[in-house]
Amino acid sequence: MSVDLHMHSNASDGQLPPEALPELCAQNGVKLMSLTDHDTMAGTKAAEAAAKRLGIAFIPGIEFSTLWGGTGIHVVGLGLDPESPGIAGFVAGTQMKRVERGRAMDENFARVGIHGALEGALHYAENSTSLSRTHFALWLLEKGHVKNYQEAFDKYLKPGRPGYARVEWPATVDAVRFIREEGGVAVLAHPGRYEFSAEWMSDQLLEDFKAAGGEAIEVTSGSQSRATDIIFAQKARDMGFLASTGSDWHSPRSARPSPGMQPALPKDLTPVWVKFGYPRDMD
Repeated sequence: MSVDLHMHSNASDGQLPPEALPELCAQNGVKLMSLTDHDTMAGTKAAEAAAKRLGIAFIPGIEFSTLWGGTGIHVVGLGLDPESPGIAGFVAGTQMKRVERGRAMDENFARVGIHGALEGALHYAENSTSLSRTHFALWLLEKGHVKNYQEAFDKYLKPGRPGYARVEWPATVDAVRFIREEGGVAVLAHPGRYEFSAEWMSDQLLEDFKAAGGEAIEVTSGSQSRATDIIFAQKARDMGFLASTGSDWHSPRSARPSPGMQPALPKDLTPVWVKFGYPRDMD
């Protein structure tokens, strides 16, 4: 794809600095990008300036941590102002929850005989307000508690595992409404990745998301399977969603595709970037 509207820098839990990501995008032929760090837009200006130097079009973005039906749901906000006081206020509470979750995870690890997890994870984070499970995974790998990055999640960091700590993120519908109030476009990130207790919940999430003002879903994503790409392409057709796409790239240690290397969108779907004045076909 020549478009990638979902990737991360070390302003949250990615590996590269914001200004380095556009260079990787340029190498991969990306013509339109968005930096969508978790609950922060701290790296937006640096990434946008670097993209401009390289001739890459840029849409400011962020990935909000939210909660729906007891499940953590990620909502990408595109076209937002990184200097908006409203955004700073909205994410302040979420960032504090990240700090609190880190402490709870540290206590959980201590209960199973693994000590120093919080201190170790913070070593990998730019700051405590960006602390994520990724940082804990890197520390677990460094200390030899796991053999690879994915095992850290499978063994310790997923819901129900010893190191996991539940967080009461903002409600998904509240985040969607907030994005609209700020003049942005709400995109449901990697909809095929969520695990629900009942099949009907996935469709209900889409219905609630749309009713709150959500306009697009990620039809192709580096963090969901190709089978689910097909399913959600049809959901986009049936429910009238715009289509978005993103690698969800964090670092080379992940099996996810490099920026712009995720599958292309089906040609019959209307891409979300037309909302920002870009042509349907960016190739």
